[in-house]
Amino acid sequence: MSLLFAVLRRLRGLKRATMFFGAGAVMLTLSACSDTGPVYLTAEALQAWVRTPGAVDPRSDRAPAVSEDAVRFALSRGQRRSMLRTGNEWLVGQSYLFGFDVRADRKQLGNRPVVISRLMRKSDPTRVLAEVRLDARNGVTVMGRSCIPANALGTWHQVEMRIRLADDDTGFFEVFCDRKPVWAQSELRTTQPPICRRSAGCNQPVAKPVAFEWQFGLLAVGRATRAVQVEMQRVFYHRLFVIPNRVGRL
Repeated sequence: MSLLFAVLRRLRGLKRATMFFGAGAVMLTLSACSDTGPVYLTAEALQAWVRTPGAVDPRSDRAPAVSEDAVRFALSRGQRRSMLRTGNEWLVGQSYLFGFDVRADRKQLGNRPVVISRLMRKSDPTRVLAEVRLDARNGVTVMGRSCIPANALGTWHQVEMRIRLADDDTGFFEVFCDRKPVWAQSELRTTQPPICRRSAGCNQPVAKPVAFEWQFGLLAVGRATRAVQVEMQRVFYHRLFVIPNRVGRL
């Protein structure tokens, strides 16, 4: 720790310093304490795991098209899923920041929403912990709140989620759109949706060990009634050991 402070003193003249711990496991960006939300830099390129065959959800009707810096997801009428997935190594007690940039042509969307991201608890019984939805009328919505308006879907926008995975009241979950907080809860069990606190009597047991999965891409509610397409770039996740600028409850 003394070595860390010595490094910081040497960097005093810089407005921002970035430190990496491990092979991309966590990235800490030091910035002004008055900032709201995540201060972690996001790499311009896709993380390597996005391109691996194992990242494709085997239930997908169509595999995503992965290029050097972006992923295109598409569904034809009657199809249901085109998704990538990760997070099987995430554990209770750990904290993560994860997200993506997204854009879509409203002409390629319908008014029926599709899921573009969801965090799952895989332990029996499986539960959806959080969802990000998209449609031509409402744009991108998260936890029922507006994230990206429909008239802005044609340009890139950033969606990020920050979570401490916990089966007691030490968890938190925060959602940011273009780095601005739109939904946040703290002191809750993040193994149960949507807001669960043991202190409030939410004591439903969860099978151990608790497993998680982050899915993103396109998931139709039912079956797609028309062709749908969406693009994502800067898809990432980082395990966090230092969590500045917590939101609290929103």
